[in-house]
Amino acid sequence: MFTGTLIAAGAALVVLAQILPAGASEASDLQTKMRSALRTAKTFVETISIKGSLGHPLGGTATYTIVAPNRFRQTGTTAGAPPDDTIIIGHDVYGNEGKGWDVQTWSDHLVTSFEGDVLNVKVASIGPDQTVDGKIVGTLVMIDPMGASDADTLQCTYEKLTSRPLACNGTHSSIKYTNYDDPTITIEAPKNAKRAN
Repeated sequence: MFTGTLIAAGAALVVLAQILPAGASEASDLQTKMRSALRTAKTFVETISIKGSLGHPLGGTATYTIVAPNRFRQTGTTAGAPPDDTIIIGHDVYGNEGKGWDVQTWSDHLVTSFEGDVLNVKVASIGPDQTVDGKIVGTLVMIDPMGASDADTLQCTYEKLTSRPLACNGTHSSIKYTNYDDPTITIEAPKNAKRAN
């Protein structure tokens, strides 16, 4: 049904060692803090935009909305294909690829698989801090593999005080994290979904 898109979206980004290599302990500490920052947020929205390239010739956009403790929505668009929409509420997974909503039940490890990207990254380099809009922002450099013959170097920032990711920008793609702890963000179960299992 829609599992391919969800699993592909959970693929981890790999980090490139740059001028300021991080020690193993420093990198591990940063990864732990960033993972904890996302897992403890009441809400956040991650938006990924991919331009056309060898690995993804049509490009596209994916938006992940997380509402703690167990609500998640993924919407994806690719040129020439119908929109893909997935909602997880607890163990119920709703999918819509343009033909109406189906619902099925998944296990814990699949329900939490959306934690990809920054949460699964191995931090190999950490850049200098910057001041952006009056906040101290940490930097790091990541490589998004994107495919067997293509890659994208991403310059990433995170809020130093909270360790929350902010943005990653590269030649082929960009990632933005917004709406942290936003009480107006909600995710509701689709009505009239057909049971698929």
